[in-house]
Amino acid sequence: RNVRRPVRTHARESTMAAATATPAPATSPLPPALLQDLQAHQLIKRQQAVRRLKKCAEAASGGAEASFVSAIERKLSGILRDTDSTWQAKHGAFLAAAGFLELKKLGESCRKEILKFALSNLEHKEYRVRLVVASTLEALATVDGVAIYLAAKKDIFDSINRNFHRDGKQAKIQNKSKFLLPKANLMDLASEDSMGGLTLGGSMGGGPAIGKVPDLQASKPASQEAKADSGETLATIDSSTPPKPKGVGGGLRKGGLRRHTQKKPAGVGVGPPGAKKAQAPTVTNRISAPAALTRWKAELREQMHDTEGWKSLETSFGALKAIISGTGEKFSQYVDGEVLGLLERASTHTNRFVREIAYHTAAAIGSTCDLETLKKLAKRTCTLIAKGLADNWSQVRYASSIAARHLLLRAQKAGFAGDYVPILLPPMCINRYYVAQGVRIYSQESWRLIMGKRGAELVAKHIDKVVEFYVSQAQADNHAVREAACACITELAIKVERKAVIPHVPKLLETLIDCFRDDSWPVRDAACSACGDFIRAFPAESKSKMTKLYSLWFVHLKDSIPTVREGAAIALGKAVEAYKEEGKLVVAKKLKEVLPAVQDQAKDSKRLANMENVTQFGVARRVTGAEALKNSDQQMYSCGSLAPKMKKRGAGCMDHSFQRLAEPWEVTDGAIYLLRELASHDPETVGTLIEQTAEMVSKRHYGHHVYLKQTMWKALPIIAKRMGKRPFKRVMSPMLEPLVETLSCQHRLAMHAAADCLEELAKFLGPLVFTGRLEEADLCDRVKKSGMVSFLKA
Repeated sequence: RNVRRPVRTHARESTMAAATATPAPATSPLPPALLQDLQAHQLIKRQQAVRRLKKCAEAASGGAEASFVSAIERKLSGILRDTDSTWQAKHGAFLAAAGFLELKKLGESCRKEILKFALSNLEHKEYRVRLVVASTLEALATVDGVAIYLAAKKDIFDSINRNFHRDGKQAKIQNKSKFLLPKANLMDLASEDSMGGLTLGGSMGGGPAIGKVPDLQASKPASQEAKADSGETLATIDSSTPPKPKGVGGGLRKGGLRRHTQKKPAGVGVGPPGAKKAQAPTVTNRISAPAALTRWKAELREQMHDTEGWKSLETSFGALKAIISGTGEKFSQYVDGEVLGLLERASTHTNRFVREIAYHTAAAIGSTCDLETLKKLAKRTCTLIAKGLADNWSQVRYASSIAARHLLLRAQKAGFAGDYVPILLPPMCINRYYVAQGVRIYSQESWRLIMGKRGAELVAKHIDKVVEFYVSQAQADNHAVREAACACITELAIKVERKAVIPHVPKLLETLIDCFRDDSWPVRDAACSACGDFIRAFPAESKSKMTKLYSLWFVHLKDSIPTVREGAAIALGKAVEAYKEEGKLVVAKKLKEVLPAVQDQAKDSKRLANMENVTQFGVARRVTGAEALKNSDQQMYSCGSLAPKMKKRGAGCMDHSFQRLAEPWEVTDGAIYLLRELASHDPETVGTLIEQTAEMVSKRHYGHHVYLKQTMWKALPIIAKRMGKRPFKRVMSPMLEPLVETLSCQHRLAMHAAADCLEELAKFLGPLVFTGRLEEADLCDRVKKSGMVSFLKA
């Protein structure tokens, strides 16, 4: 064993050295393994092959380097010239070309040849090849400058213009299986009025004769085509359809379609003499007359996703952006009306990815062109970018935010940022509160970099344009934009100079009241809080709106969403702070009215009642038939947007169609939040209601009593601190029994809320005083037994 150990160690060291050693420079043919990996199907192998080839080139010197680079040039040309090579081989060749261009190792003739191949693959059917072509063009532009743009301009612009609009014929659905529905979901279509022209091997409301329904087969005999044109009947599936295996499910079993094993009643579903009958849908063929009808309607309407069918439009824009980035400042002289016009057209394109790449291209122009060009194009460029900053899609907003930062930072250093700020300030402001985290964080960072500590001053300076933009965004289709607009309006009341905001208070309040009727609860919540801040900051100017605001706050106090209830209570507290005695009378009266609501609670209580859960295990329910067609060809929205489901406003000033009726226990829950807020301004009234509140919280006849208790025990320490020690000690006794009882309710959240409440009260009143109160009520042993508090252990 002692003799063999050195041999094994030496072998291991040799293996490790071989694995870590830098590849020796090749002098004649390229390593076959590297060439094979360069064309491999796995991307990681192609990338590794390029890195190893670059190391070989860097390690070579003199004649060996020239020989190696010459061999690489020949190999790359051979792969790109070969029309039979796979897309992976072309992808690897372009990767290697871009890598060697970074090293500036390729000769002029090779670069020209690579440019020719890049332009010929500008519309390659494989998306990944088109992406690496753009990278190659950027590397070429880094080496050869504007010459690459001049050589590639015609091809790129022609590609963009050619694909800017979809061909109507090409837009029709080609994939037959896209609209074929499973057998279990055919009834939605079978029951449509439009099925009146179909006969499906059985009765269907009397079995009308077969109508003219297109076949799903790829091709039909000429005789069938003629019959279709003349209005004669066609079978949904021709005779070439394979027979259904025995035991495989038959047709629809309800709603008039019979099993294929049953006899068809005489005279039912019989078409004209000689007409073929449609075969019932089966698991085997997955084709049915309803499915045919669905595809027929889809084709007639040219139904297509708004991101489909644009071919290489996005990647051609990407190639233009890559050349601009690679050329750098020398591209400034070519930023003309043609380029900007193309970007302006793309900024309104229906495909969001095209809009996104257009703004990335604008960012490339803003970061590379010289300051003189930047200044000359300030207004036109800013108008373009501002449109993207208000786009419905988060990715487009993010790309526009990048462009805005590049432009403003460079303009600020050159001293002409004043040309940009009035246009870009409002959308930049609102994006600091946008729901998409990437957009929000990037916009906040841009705001700090560009505005510094002058943000509020600049907003006050351009308040007219800011308010106009906020109001328009509060009416946007995207609920996330409406929510951000409410947050920004709140900021005007809190942070901006009062003198600048006063003229716009009525308009802003009307906008917020309008958002109160939103179907989206985050928008309602944001509007609710914003109104509270506004009336506290501008009580005199808001006086005329208070009747309407009180009614809306009271409705939201019993909303189905807990945070909306709490927000309404907080806003009412701000109203009491603003209007003093007048506010106290209104709010206290309402509090006394809604606090006992839980007494009317039925035993079968619900939480978030009447809300529809449309998913199962995170998968959306299947939509078929008339519902599927009804929701086709509509505006699409970002992931964070629920706009298609949620209306902007109700009809009429008191339209409450945006919410459901509240459960009685939820009404009392909102009253507890209001009790907490009123404690700061009217502790006497709150003190008189503590005993009644304890009685309401003690009720256990309904299933969700633990949620009401949880709210109460979270609010009680705050109420105690706002009332003060002495007033609270006078009225606290009725609360102790239900508080201690909650420690054993078997609902973990409520139990921990009760334990935290006991700890907070002991800390506020003093452990000895609070322990004495528990002993008076004979509750100390029960608290100790729970083991959830620490002040008794001490």
